[in-house]
Amino acid sequence: MAKPPRKAPPKRPPPKNPPIGLFGKTLLERLKTAPPGTSDETILIETLRSVPLDQVKAALNKAGPKERNLLFGALPGNQVKTILGSLPANVLAPDQPAAPSPPPAPTGGPPASILTTSYQNVPYPPAEKDPNWSATFTGGSTIGLTSPPPWEWVSVYDQSAEKEGSLDNPIVGLTGWVVNPELSQGDVWFVHPFGFDFEFYIVPDPQYEGLLAASNTGVTPGTGAVDSDYSAANTTAHNIGLTAPKGVLGVETDQGLLPPLFRDLITNGARIATFGRWIVDCGHSDFHTEIHAPLLMALATPTSPPAGIRGASEMTSLQIMSRPYTVSQKFAEGNFIDHLLAEVAKVEAAFLGIPMSFRVEAHPTIFTTPYGGRPFIKLLVQPPPLKHVDPTRPPPRPTVSYHFTHRAGVAIQVFNAGNGAVGIAIVLGDLNPATLPPKHDLTVQWSQLGAKYSYVIDALQIADILTLDILPAIILNRGILTDIYDVPSASSPLDNQNVAAPVGVDQLQSWAGLSEDDKQPFPIYGWLNVWWQEQEVVVAQ
Repeated sequence: MAKPPRKAPPKRPPPKNPPIGLFGKTLLERLKTAPPGTSDETILIETLRSVPLDQVKAALNKAGPKERNLLFGALPGNQVKTILGSLPANVLAPDQPAAPSPPPAPTGGPPASILTTSYQNVPYPPAEKDPNWSATFTGGSTIGLTSPPPWEWVSVYDQSAEKEGSLDNPIVGLTGWVVNPELSQGDVWFVHPFGFDFEFYIVPDPQYEGLLAASNTGVTPGTGAVDSDYSAANTTAHNIGLTAPKGVLGVETDQGLLPPLFRDLITNGARIATFGRWIVDCGHSDFHTEIHAPLLMALATPTSPPAGIRGASEMTSLQIMSRPYTVSQKFAEGNFIDHLLAEVAKVEAAFLGIPMSFRVEAHPTIFTTPYGGRPFIKLLVQPPPLKHVDPTRPPPRPTVSYHFTHRAGVAIQVFNAGNGAVGIAIVLGDLNPATLPPKHDLTVQWSQLGAKYSYVIDALQIADILTLDILPAIILNRGILTDIYDVPSASSPLDNQNVAAPVGVDQLQSWAGLSEDDKQPFPIYGWLNVWWQEQEVVVAQ
């Protein structure tokens, strides 16, 4: 038989030349001229060091959000800490353009200037084009049987992603004001092995309102349906003097992953910066947006002058906390509903009267490296403004003391950001997996799913079975076996070592105030205090 004629391969479009970029030409030349056997790492480091720092600064200022997110992703992992530590303050510090109108502050509260960030979020085009984008995000369906959303909390940039920080699912960040913190009363244990969520809301600064869905005002456009939690949070914002014109952003995290001392600082009107996984909540039909869960949070609080230091003003006290683990929503069969369907089916299936399973179980997976990629975060902290400055004396200077404990792979630099601000640059780099705390068995009864998740029992079609005197009912009424973990501790023997003693921001040392400890699981935690310090007047003799 004659062979069929071969089809011509489809024509590929001509390749596009990628932009050369600041380092591209130099890197190309070095790749061509490097002696055989020269490592790529050596070529890359030599390229980086060959470009004048003022050109690097100019390029960073022109870079878009996506490029900035990739800033440390292209570097050799073992060089990130060295490179960040070698960057001078004038490269890390922001330019000082004409300041826009400052964000509103709560009535009687501190000004927004005590904590800001230069972080820019990667655009999400559907949110820019369609005001009701979140309602159509998963075809208008909430999580359920054979539901389009794979999970209850679905990442905006990449619906399949469970961790943030990667190229396809970058972190988002914002600054703003806290309202309505509380502990959740109705979560599902199978995806909350560190306890039910601690929840609060953020009234975002204007430049971060793009993270809000239309329903984050508490009212769903079109239907007029009211979400009582979001409506209450918006009301609280208005009551403390914040207009919240486009609503509030929810933040939720397992309460056991947030140390109580830090959690207690999250109060109405507190100034906060939050970075993490941007999601649409597909467990609610209003499809509001949240950060769930936050990867790093920073809280700034005006406090009394530091004890025992003469000539010190009120200070801004900053606390930083990060997420040590990420709890997966994925089970072998899909989400937790798919998994429970399979578990119930094994109880109901029998061989000669013997069931295939004597217990319904739901054991969550926990990622011990909590993020992907190498997220880069920059915070700017200022003391509260001085109420009076004596023009006859030398101007007071910002003075800082701090200490941060971090895991290997995380790089931090504290620097003089200019105009009285202290900068904190953080690269969440390559981590070794953290050790999980001790785990214990927990039995959850079907009745404990609560009204919020009562639809699960309907979906499994077991409501009538549970009331019968038959073998499957007896087994099902044993409840669901799951896991509960001890609360991890954000503490280290190194927390009180190498503390950066009070020093002017123009005299900071890159090695001071930092301790590395992989025996604790948090990527980074710690504190920083900054205040205005009067300078002594030297009288000539």
